[in-house]
Amino acid sequence: MKIPSARALMDGAELETGFSDWLTEHLGSPAEALEILVHDLNAKAQLHELGAQRVYRRLHETLCARLRYIADRKLYPEVSGETIDAPIFILGLPRSGTTFLHNLLAADPDNRAPRSFEMQFPAPKTDEPFARDLRIQRCHESFCFAGLMDDDWQAVHPMGAARADECGFIWELSLLSMNYAAIAELPNYEAYFYASDFRKIYREQRAFLQYLQHRGTPSRWILKTPIHIRFLEEIVDVFPDARFVHCHRDTAKIYPSLGHLVSVLRAKFAGLRPGNDSVVRDYDGTWQHALDFRQRTGMADRFVDLNFVDLQADPVGAVETIYRRLNIDLTPERRLVLDAWLKGDRADHARRPRHDYSLEDAGVSEQELDDKTGDYLRAFKVPLER
Repeated sequence: MKIPSARALMDGAELETGFSDWLTEHLGSPAEALEILVHDLNAKAQLHELGAQRVYRRLHETLCARLRYIADRKLYPEVSGETIDAPIFILGLPRSGTTFLHNLLAADPDNRAPRSFEMQFPAPKTDEPFARDLRIQRCHESFCFAGLMDDDWQAVHPMGAARADECGFIWELSLLSMNYAAIAELPNYEAYFYASDFRKIYREQRAFLQYLQHRGTPSRWILKTPIHIRFLEEIVDVFPDARFVHCHRDTAKIYPSLGHLVSVLRAKFAGLRPGNDSVVRDYDGTWQHALDFRQRTGMADRFVDLNFVDLQADPVGAVETIYRRLNIDLTPERRLVLDAWLKGDRADHARRPRHDYSLEDAGVSEQELDDKTGDYLRAFKVPLER
């Protein structure tokens, strides 16, 4: 099965929704990005039949969601007046506890994190419970069809329609997201994505957060994706009062865990297993960029470093440390809410299959890993888990 052309995909979304305005304020039309993506999906990705069906459905859903989002925003011109104050960005290498921390912080009722269904099916924006539940159900069904509710994937990366999830799902609405390159080899698209103007991508993200926040109580946004670490300057340009939690973990755990995660994910779409280097190349050297950025005037106090071993040993204590550093109060009532979420998450974790991996499976020795990442471990005094 071939993925239809970009024009055919856009025509299909227009036919289903009845809308035809594709233009967003900062990035304009998605046509060019979609054309490059479709080319690589057909020419480079080696999608299997079910994988192609999954990608086609997701692209169609995304394009329809974009059209409905643009149409719905026009109903609320006052959205652009919403302020996004002092958002907290969680960053760091993948598999360093960022997803767990994101969902733990999202459990604090004073915080606000984008939920999967809000990013994948954002419109129509309504407080009607049945309409909200329908969007949650659609998102759940979409995840099921993509294999993302399967036990093997849930073991490595828990997801759910109502759970907090990564900013990359917001970026999908612009057809510019690392999510696509995660599912298959897409060299031309990946190069196009990283050559994009990320200030514009973050401006579109801010506009989307304004949309989600509109008619609700302004909250402290908690945002997460590992590649935020590559674009700290762009983030601060768009969110001048942004703050950061930088998660760290021994790369002897990160490297094989990430390799296993990517292999599980790609098997759901394509038959080509990624090479060992491909799963970490996006993050080589990014720690040095972050370290340099933090030396800038006024930046040191905006960053909190958090080690994975400390997060796992005392999750709520880690939240207290983050809040203390960022001058945020953690009331006894909210601490109880975090404790309750943590109890439920641990029960869910106990029901999931084990996520097993090793350095040997990743095809790398400790010495090779230390040659590649030893400077990072020393720079941030990362505890070893070997």
